[in-house]
Amino acid sequence: MSELCLIDIPWETRNLGMPAYQLEGTIKNHKVVESILEKKQTELKNNFFVQLKLDAEKINEVLYAQEGRLRLIEMSISPYLNLKNVRSQDLIDSSTSIFCYEPSIRSNIKTHYCSVNNLHESVKKEIIDISKETFSDDRFHMDPNCKKSVADERIRLWVEIDILKDDKNFCSYIKINESLVGYILWNQKGFILGGLSKDFIGKGFGKTLYNQSILDVMNEGFQDISTNISVNNVPVLNLYSKLGFSFREPKYILHYWFLD
Repeated sequence: MSELCLIDIPWETRNLGMPAYQLEGTIKNHKVVESILEKKQTELKNNFFVQLKLDAEKINEVLYAQEGRLRLIEMSISPYLNLKNVRSQDLIDSSTSIFCYEPSIRSNIKTHYCSVNNLHESVKKEIIDISKETFSDDRFHMDPNCKKSVADERIRLWVEIDILKDDKNFCSYIKINESLVGYILWNQKGFILGGLSKDFIGKGFGKTLYNQSILDVMNEGFQDISTNISVNNVPVLNLYSKLGFSFREPKYILHYWFLD
C-alpha cells in the first residue's frame, strides 16, 4: 500500500489558473481524504483543484473518495488495437468507401498526415477550433464546479501548447477543398484526440478518418494503438468497436474543487 498524497499537475495548474493536483495512493477510508484536503486548504488559503483516477475494481476506494468530498465525474475506458493482424488493404478499401456515395465532392477529398511541426498554421487554427467544438461536453465542461470559460480555455491550451508544439506528435487529417473535415492527433503511444467539423458530422467521414489514421500509424511502424475516452461517448465507442478495437482499463475519474 502506498501512502495517500497530492502530486502537482503543472499543465492543469496552467490550464485552470489555479494549483492543480492528482491524488495518488491507497484510500483506506474517507477521513484520510478529508484530512489531506483540509491540510492543503490551510496551506494554500486559496482556490485549488484535485483529480483522482481509480481503476474500476477499486469500488471501495471510489466510495471512500466520494464520502471524503470528491465528486464522481465520469468513467473512462481505453480502446486498444493490435496492428500485427490488421491488413492494410482492408483499411484502404474501407477508407475509400465514402467516395462511392459522395460523388459531388469525391474529387475534392484529400487525406494527409505529417508531423505537427509541418502543419500549416491555418490547419492548426482549424484543429483548435474543431477541438473546442468537439470537447464541449468533456469532463470539465460536465463538472458543475468548473466555469465554461475555464473549460474552453483548458482545451485550447492543451491542444495549442501541449499537443501541437510537441515534435513527437503526428496529425492525420482530411480536407475538402480548403476546409478541414476532421483530424486525429497521435504519437507512438496512440491516439491523443480527434474531431470532426460540425459541418461534416454524420456523413461517414468518421470511419474514413480513423481508418486512414490507422494506416498512417502502421506506416510509421508502430505495433499497436490505444487511447482514452469517456464511456458516455457512445458514438465513438461504437466506431472503435466496428474498427476492431477491444476495450480495457476502465477508470473512475473524480474531481474536487476548493473555491473560496
